[in-house]
Amino acid sequence: MSKKQTSYKAIDKRLITEGANIDFTLYETNDAKTQMTLFLQSDSVVGGDKKVYLREVESLYIDATDYDKYQSYAQKHLQSIASNPDIPFSEKANIVYAKASEVMENLFKNPDSLENMKHSQEIVNGFVSLALQDEATLESIMKIAAHDYYTHTHSINVSIYALSLAKFIGLKDKDLEDMGMSSMMHDLGKSKVDAGIINKNGKLTEQEFDTMKGHPQLGYNIAIKMGLSDKRILSGIRDHHEKLDGGGYPNGLKDKQISLFARIIAIADVFDALTTKRSYKDAMSSFEAIGIMKKQMDTHLDMRLVNALVKMCAVKI
Repeated sequence: MSKKQTSYKAIDKRLITEGANIDFTLYETNDAKTQMTLFLQSDSVVGGDKKVYLREVESLYIDATDYDKYQSYAQKHLQSIASNPDIPFSEKANIVYAKASEVMENLFKNPDSLENMKHSQEIVNGFVSLALQDEATLESIMKIAAHDYYTHTHSINVSIYALSLAKFIGLKDKDLEDMGMSSMMHDLGKSKVDAGIINKNGKLTEQEFDTMKGHPQLGYNIAIKMGLSDKRILSGIRDHHEKLDGGGYPNGLKDKQISLFARIIAIADVFDALTTKRSYKDAMSSFEAIGIMKKQMDTHLDMRLVNALVKMCAVKI
């Protein structure tokens, strides 16, 4: 009987931090890139010599059977990386975004997984740590946002913009954490909508749009099932497509019936949709996007918050 061949997965080497205890074996490729060689044995501490050598290693790999251990390690160290003053802001922002993309893609594939929900909370904490840093301006964070539209990266971008706007208008600490969770989860209901509708190139039919309009309530239901109970978080998920004039969905809420979280997420949602490239349209500039929001959506969006976005982006309209 032949021996089963080992399967390897590439990992983000930037998450391997000095002083960390690694409970999975790390591998690198040999010079000819023809086979895997040992980099660091399981149950070892990353020493300074290994950290220096990491700069020269092109890629690191793990045995595929150790993936769950690596995931747990990555979540544990992500926030410490995000708050580390010795790592340049752009580098740690890119690390958090890359991990967020992986976590959110897994969450949308399996939204009923408590483990995936737990990982998403760690991602939110990482983004909050970034947002609280003095150098965390929208301009610097926007540079890491993906500009090709995918449902999971859209959720990350909306979380970045919503957190930035929430911080700009004075929300702090726990409020920012809750805002981050609500905005990250705002489109979770799309995981229950037919992929053909989600990924359609072009305008939806009336029937398709009616189906799509169900995603806020579906996301709300998933969030409750996963144990989220904060009314503000839930309102942001369910009500981010409500409009101040009552013309939104799913419940036709008006004006003050729409929570602050939902209002902020609505603005972040529209802003990212307009500034992201789709198969059927090019990305708009921040100037163009905000211009449309102010001129064409003045009865839909909270203009006080849109004006705050203008100041935050330093855009002259």
